[in-house]
Amino acid sequence: MADVFLSYARPDAAVAERVARELAKLSWSVWLDRELPAHRAYSDVIAAELESASAVLVLWSKASVESEWVRSEANRARELHKLVQGRLDDARLPMPFEQIQCAPLARWHGGRANRGWSQVRGSIAALVGGEAAAAVATTPRLAARREILAGGAAAAAVLAGGAIWWTRSDPQPTGEPPKGQQSSGEQPNAQANLLTQKGIDALQNNDVFAADDSGSLANAVALLSGATQADPRSYTAWGSLALGYAGLKRVSPLAQRPGLDMRSRSAAATALKLKPHEPRATAALLLLDPLYRHWGAAERADRAALRDSPPIPLLWFLLSETLGSTGRSKDAAAASIKADRQHFIIPGADRRVVLDLWAAGDLQGADEALRLAINHWPQQPQVWRTRLQYLMFSGRPSDALAVLHNDAERPPGTAASLVKAFDSTAQALAGRGSAATAVASGLDYLRDQPAAVFGVTQACAALGDLDTAFSILDGYYFDRGAWRGVTPAAGDQDRATNSLFLPSMKPAWGDARFARLVTGIGLENYWRQSGTVPDFRINPAA
Repeated sequence: MADVFLSYARPDAAVAERVARELAKLSWSVWLDRELPAHRAYSDVIAAELESASAVLVLWSKASVESEWVRSEANRARELHKLVQGRLDDARLPMPFEQIQCAPLARWHGGRANRGWSQVRGSIAALVGGEAAAAVATTPRLAARREILAGGAAAAAVLAGGAIWWTRSDPQPTGEPPKGQQSSGEQPNAQANLLTQKGIDALQNNDVFAADDSGSLANAVALLSGATQADPRSYTAWGSLALGYAGLKRVSPLAQRPGLDMRSRSAAATALKLKPHEPRATAALLLLDPLYRHWGAAERADRAALRDSPPIPLLWFLLSETLGSTGRSKDAAAASIKADRQHFIIPGADRRVVLDLWAAGDLQGADEALRLAINHWPQQPQVWRTRLQYLMFSGRPSDALAVLHNDAERPPGTAASLVKAFDSTAQALAGRGSAATAVASGLDYLRDQPAAVFGVTQACAALGDLDTAFSILDGYYFDRGAWRGVTPAAGDQDRATNSLFLPSMKPAWGDARFARLVTGIGLENYWRQSGTVPDFRINPAA
C-alpha cells in the first residue's frame, strides 16, 4: 500500500516523476502507473492502489482534463475523501473539481520554495500523517507547528497548525467543554480535525472581504459540515462553519442569502454555546451584520468583539474595514498592522494591509506589505489587481506596466479586456497614451463587468475625468443616471465605501459633488454623530 496515489495524463509524465521524487524525499511512498505489473488487469490494479492509498494527488492540466481515466480516478478519490489537487497550467477544471481547492503548480519546478507545493504537502500530510507530516512542518511557513507535530497524533497536530490563522491564543481545537462543565477526557476526534483543517484551507484561499471564489467556499462549507457531524462538540468546526456560510452569503444570488444567513447564525450559536465568545463565530456574526450606513454600530460591535474574544487576526481586519469605510485611514492602518500576517496567511489580509497603509500615506509600509503579499500570493487575482492599482496610482505606472505584461506573474485566465483597461490607464498615467482612450477602455470593461465599478472610478478620477467618475458613483449609490446599471443587485447589502478614500480618488475630494455624495450616503451624519473627522479633511493638501 502506497501513501500517495499519483494521477496524471501521459503528456505530464515528466512532471509526475518530479512530483514522485519530491514526495519520496519526505518519506512518503508513491504509486504511479509505471509500476503496473504485467500479469494483472490495468483497471483492477488502479482500483486497488487508489483505494488503499492514504491520499490521491491529481495533477490537472489541459491533457488530464481530457483524460477519462484521470477524471474517474479524481472522482473516486473525492468520494473516498482523500483527494488532493494540483494545477499544472491554466486548464479549466471539470465539474465538480473546480469547486475544490486546487494548488497552483505551474511555477513549481521542484524543491519546497513554492506556495502551491506547500499546499500540496500540507494536504497530503493531513491525510497521511506519520513522520512525513513532521518533515513537512520544517518549512518556514509551517514552522509554528513543529513542536506540536513531534508530540502527538498527526491529524490533530495539523489542525492546530492550520487553525493558527484564526487565532494564536486558542490552541485546543476540539473537546473543550462550555464554562462550568467538566471535560469528558476524550481525545480530539481525528476525523473531525482532518475535515476542519481541509475546510480551513479552503476558507484560507479566499479574500473574505471581496470573495470571488464561491466554489472554494462551498467546498469549505461541505467539509466543515462533515467535521461538525464527526465531532458535534468541536467549537472550532462550528465557528469555522459559521464563517464559511457568512462568506458564501456574500457571493451567492439574492434568493439563497436568507438561507445561508440562517445557517451561519445557527452554526455560530452552537459554537458560542460550546465556548462563549468563540472568535470565529463572533467574526461570522460581524460579517453578517450590515456595514454600509451602519458604521457606528459596526465599529462598536467590532471593538466589543476584540475586547471579549481572543483577538484573532480576522477581528482586527473587520475593525480595519469599518474604519477605512469611513475615511479614517490612519486608524484603519493602526488596526490592520496589529494582526499576525506571518501565520494569518489569506489574500484578504495581505490586500487589506497594502490598501490601509497606502490610504494612510505610509508608502514605505505599503511597499513592504505588498512585497509580503506577492511572496504569499504570486498569482492570486485580487492581490495582482491591488498590486497594479497601487503601482499605477502611487506614481509608478511604468512599474505597473512591467507587472501587467509579465506572463509569469499574471493569474491564469485573466480576461483580455481587463488587461487592456489596465494597460491603457497605465500608459496614460505614464504619459504614453491618451486619457480619453484610457477612460473609454475602462468603461468598456465596466459595461461587461459591473463589479469593477471602483477600479474604473478610480482610474477616471486619477485621469482627471471627474464627470464620468461621479456619474458612475451616482449609478452605484443612488441607482440613477447613465450608469444606474452598476448598482448592486442587493442594494445597500453590497454597497461599500472604502475605495472612496484611497489616494487615487484625491482629485474628487475637493469637488462639491463629493460633499453631496458623502452627505447623501450618510457619512456626513456619521462623522458628526461620532465626533470623528476623515483623514482627507485633516490634511487636505497632503
